[in-house]
Amino acid sequence: MASAVPSDDDVLRAVERRLAERGAPVDLRAPGAAKVSWQSLFEFRVDRSIEKRHERATRQKGTSEDIEARPTYTDLDAYPVAPPDDPARTYRHRLVREGTVDEVPCDGCVGGRTTCGTCKGRGGMPCPPDVECEDCHGGVDACWECDGTGTPRTRRARAGSRPRGPDAPERAVCRRCGRRDVACPTCRGRTRKVCTDCDGTASTPCKECRGAKRVTHRPCGGAGRFTVWTEGVVAHLPDPDEVRLSGPQFAWLQTDLLGVWMRAELTGVTDALPDFLEDGHRDLIARHLPARENEVRRRMTFAYLPLARVEVHGHPDRVYYAFPAVTGIEVARRPSRRRVTALAWAATAVAALVVAVSLAVLR
Repeated sequence: MASAVPSDDDVLRAVERRLAERGAPVDLRAPGAAKVSWQSLFEFRVDRSIEKRHERATRQKGTSEDIEARPTYTDLDAYPVAPPDDPARTYRHRLVREGTVDEVPCDGCVGGRTTCGTCKGRGGMPCPPDVECEDCHGGVDACWECDGTGTPRTRRARAGSRPRGPDAPERAVCRRCGRRDVACPTCRGRTRKVCTDCDGTASTPCKECRGAKRVTHRPCGGAGRFTVWTEGVVAHLPDPDEVRLSGPQFAWLQTDLLGVWMRAELTGVTDALPDFLEDGHRDLIARHLPARENEVRRRMTFAYLPLARVEVHGHPDRVYYAFPAVTGIEVARRPSRRRVTALAWAATAVAALVVAVSLAVLR
């Protein structure tokens, strides 16, 4: 497995082999035959853990046994907390200041219950005792004799005198005017019927308290008291930074799959940087190296892949890229800038010609 930075000669030999495979043997180490420039890929990330401490007044519903089981402190700044194992994750240590745990009654309820806000303590909600008949809709069909008024308006209606369809229900005795076979069988001429929700009582049970008039006091959870204490929090918060010199323009190289990257991981601010770093890389990450205020742990990761760009004098339309791979030095080729420009001009010329021909035909 290749692991060292290849030399210019190593790169040129690899490109020579690539050209020979395509039937174009050439000596690239001859003066002026090729130009090698380095565009190495580099990735750097530092994950820091920053410690922050603060106190706050806290309360909890009812009595909480877990509060008594928490670690206690007298001086939060002096309380020892080990640095986190993973500086990229968030950690919080919750402590209890000694002598601050107490129970206080809830001032918004009695015994954990309070008057129902929906029914205002009545236990029920107003409801109409009767409702419009759903069959005759409270209209003239309530009674064919009195129209639901109780007083016959004409002498027109008599039993069986009104036409009805074959599927129409039998009419009933009107409870208002007393005529037979003329009234709506549902309301019997009254135009309204007893409300089934309240059974005519004009009140339905409150859906919130179910008639109990009082409900559980939500702020205290029905406990009627709170546990209060001073909480100390020691938080370890991630603070990441990264530098990347492996932009998307090199994604086609598949370096993540083929390249043998040089990698290193450091955890100390004063640890020596990896030997494989170039001077430009050291300058690039210099501002990320000093410790920050309240930093308690860090992890620095480095990844470096030497990448050479080779221009071959005899192949001006191509550019070759070489980098260390599992099988040796991998070589990939791309169109040169000159080739891309020529193709763009050709495409423009073709488009212009098509437009010109189209205009000539339209004339």
